[in-house]
Amino acid sequence: MIQYKNLNEFKDYSLLQDLWNQELKFMYPISNFIFNQNVVNCKYFAKEASVVALDGDVPVGFVISKVWDNDARIIKYQSVGFISLFFVARKFRRQGIGTRMFDIVEEQFKKLGKSQVWIGKDINNFFPGVPVDFDNLTPNFLAKIGYSIGSSTHDVVSKYFDKEMLHNIYNKETFLFKFVEKNDVRAVDDFFIRCFPGRWQYEFEEYCKLGAFNEDYLVVYDKEKVIGFVRISTTNALVYPYHIVWYQKFENLGGLGPIGIDVDYRGNQLAADLIKLGVTSLLKRGVKEILIDWTGLLDFYSKYGFEVWKSYTTASKNL
Repeated sequence: MIQYKNLNEFKDYSLLQDLWNQELKFMYPISNFIFNQNVVNCKYFAKEASVVALDGDVPVGFVISKVWDNDARIIKYQSVGFISLFFVARKFRRQGIGTRMFDIVEEQFKKLGKSQVWIGKDINNFFPGVPVDFDNLTPNFLAKIGYSIGSSTHDVVSKYFDKEMLHNIYNKETFLFKFVEKNDVRAVDDFFIRCFPGRWQYEFEEYCKLGAFNEDYLVVYDKEKVIGFVRISTTNALVYPYHIVWYQKFENLGGLGPIGIDVDYRGNQLAADLIKLGVTSLLKRGVKEILIDWTGLLDFYSKYGFEVWKSYTTASKNL
């Protein structure tokens, strides 16, 4: 008989990572570093709203959940329960295990005052939705238990770059481009509060708490005011943003994005400049492939040699 325990009771989380990798390591290998960062050491990991299905003492399925705290920087997250990762072993499917686990998780979300459930999109996320690799399986299952299946988003990758194009920087004489250092923090934070309050602001402020500025944020100044940014990462980063989570699938992956421009400065090719400078910096660091995550701007990024690597479908449910 299958038994269900929440993850306050079941402590050996590494067995859940092992279960995932036994069947999915060739598609989405989860390293110890990523599992610890995104689950075990993530402050939003909701053990009481996460569940494991056990056949005897052996895990055969799990749902890992997260909840936002009362941090006002991302107000819209306060009503949301996030399902970060879930899985049922192949030979245990079609036995109602997934449905039962979701029922348990959703009841816990209700007790925590959550009114919505999102698949993915959490802080330190594995996925921004349901991978299309699981098409005709996961979306169908979710639809049957009341989830709305929405739009698509994509991760795009490139390994071939036009060196001549990369050197054509439109605004190098007009604005100042530089990597963020400690003395830039206040101006950059002001930019996020003014232009992109919410998750991008939160991620920058959390990055600054690490105290190490390793050319991860490239910004553009108009005099004393920051007017645009792009985040870039290599596998030397202290914290891995989503764009390098699947680094094991690549030779030497770098990540690019998000990217944002002050609305008053759009139309000046600043985004193009930031992309080119970001790509150039990553290539100088020995990166072989560059991934831009969680985007629908396929036509825009194709101009720089990026093509779809993975696609995802959003899914959510009102409780």
